[in-house]
Amino acid sequence: MDVINNLYFGNELFQGFFNLSLIFGTMIVLIHLILGKKRHKNEVVHPQFGRYTKQMPNFLSYLRFPLAIWMFATFYFDSLHKPVFAFSFHLSFALICLFDSLDGQFARKWQAITEDGKSLDPAADKWVTFWLVITAFMFESFYWWALIIIIAREVISIIQRNLLKKKGIDVSARWLGKIKTGVQFTVLYIILLRSNILTGTIFLDKVARVFPENMILWGIILLCFCTIISLFPFFQSFSYVNDYTQSQKEESNKPWYIIIWPNLLTVGNYLCGITAVFFSIPFVAVEHRSFVILFWILAAALCDAFDGPLSRKLESYSEFGACLDSSTDLSTFGLATAIIIFLRFVHIQGGDFSLLGLFLASVYFIFVHLRLARFTLRLNEKTDKSQKGDFLGLPSPSASASVLVLFTFSSNIIFLSIAIIIISLLMYSKIDLISHSNSFKHPFYKYLLIPSLLIGFFMLIALIFQQPFVSTHFSKELKVYFNICSWILFIPVILYLADGIRRTYFVKTI
Repeated sequence: MDVINNLYFGNELFQGFFNLSLIFGTMIVLIHLILGKKRHKNEVVHPQFGRYTKQMPNFLSYLRFPLAIWMFATFYFDSLHKPVFAFSFHLSFALICLFDSLDGQFARKWQAITEDGKSLDPAADKWVTFWLVITAFMFESFYWWALIIIIAREVISIIQRNLLKKKGIDVSARWLGKIKTGVQFTVLYIILLRSNILTGTIFLDKVARVFPENMILWGIILLCFCTIISLFPFFQSFSYVNDYTQSQKEESNKPWYIIIWPNLLTVGNYLCGITAVFFSIPFVAVEHRSFVILFWILAAALCDAFDGPLSRKLESYSEFGACLDSSTDLSTFGLATAIIIFLRFVHIQGGDFSLLGLFLASVYFIFVHLRLARFTLRLNEKTDKSQKGDFLGLPSPSASASVLVLFTFSSNIIFLSIAIIIISLLMYSKIDLISHSNSFKHPFYKYLLIPSLLIGFFMLIALIFQQPFVSTHFSKELKVYFNICSWILFIPVILYLADGIRRTYFVKTI
């Protein structure tokens, strides 16, 4: 017995692996017990739960309520700061995630879907998120603005959900809500793992503490973006974010490793936008901030340009990918760019808050929203949705890149304000601009504009990843190279707009 005690309590690595194995073993047993055997075609009664089969999904949701409170209690009460209770914290979190996954699977498998269950599942998610975020804010490093975003989102969604339900509109969870919950749980769990309160029992806390503070900040920004974007479908004016099935083909029967490639590009687009916001935060130390932000937005635009064509080429359509694609433009080229505009004006004006920056960011975001809503409406009106037409108004990726290029040229508030308003109006204009899928058919784009954009982008890559190795002596020369790169990117945008104006107002149609 002494040997076992010494091996378990004296070896943290062994203790961690043993406890993880115990958690995973418990989850595997519960999965087989709850889901049960393979269901026959007309069978609707679970062999273990019998007449309670219909109530099991709701019961699984109810279990998440006390588990969430217990997780908070293990942090709050000093008497519970012991290894056995720390282990119960990790086990409780694992069970919450398991029950969150199994309640829907069970309901679909055993035909136990109920109206109460559709409301109870998101309510349980909100309850767990609330206690996790309160625990993170009280006992670990968690920003007040992130706390406000999460709580405000949940309050607004509850109000809107009830209003939509009264109108007979479906309020069941969809992909955006599921993604939001997964990201929230993961980021908050990692933050809580870094606390010294959870003593021993599992070695993942040591892994979490290895993450630098900036990486945790990036994760919190990711959490906030997923939280905000998941709120938009609760408003009818933003219905295009969640009404993705109207303009997509049927689910592909291709293997997952084929379907995943275009989705990786879409996720890359989303993450690049979040990274751009991260580098725009004033207290994040980075040289040549404006150019670094521009690089990540251009990287997002590059992902956006190729995820759709790759999906069509591989015939790898999926509901998950369609949901990501429908929300990513609003997130990266709308919300992220608007936040960057605000933060850049805060920096330029040298204060903690910029009313002008907030106004311009709001104007820009509104016009991105109007453009995407109009784009979706026109797409839904088309008979053949697989045929991609040209753009009506400046595309949001081009608008985002144009705005951020301006910050590399000038810090003049008047110039930037006028330019941002003009670019915002161009997005909702009726200028006929060629789409990237059709641009390769025209020599002017194929041999001049597209190569110029790629040259500028790859020059920016070289400069961005070279700057940490450049001494102060060469900093001035590097800024000159960055400016040259900005001009190489800016001129094609001007020519793109000029060609659109020519196509709209000066080319006679026969």
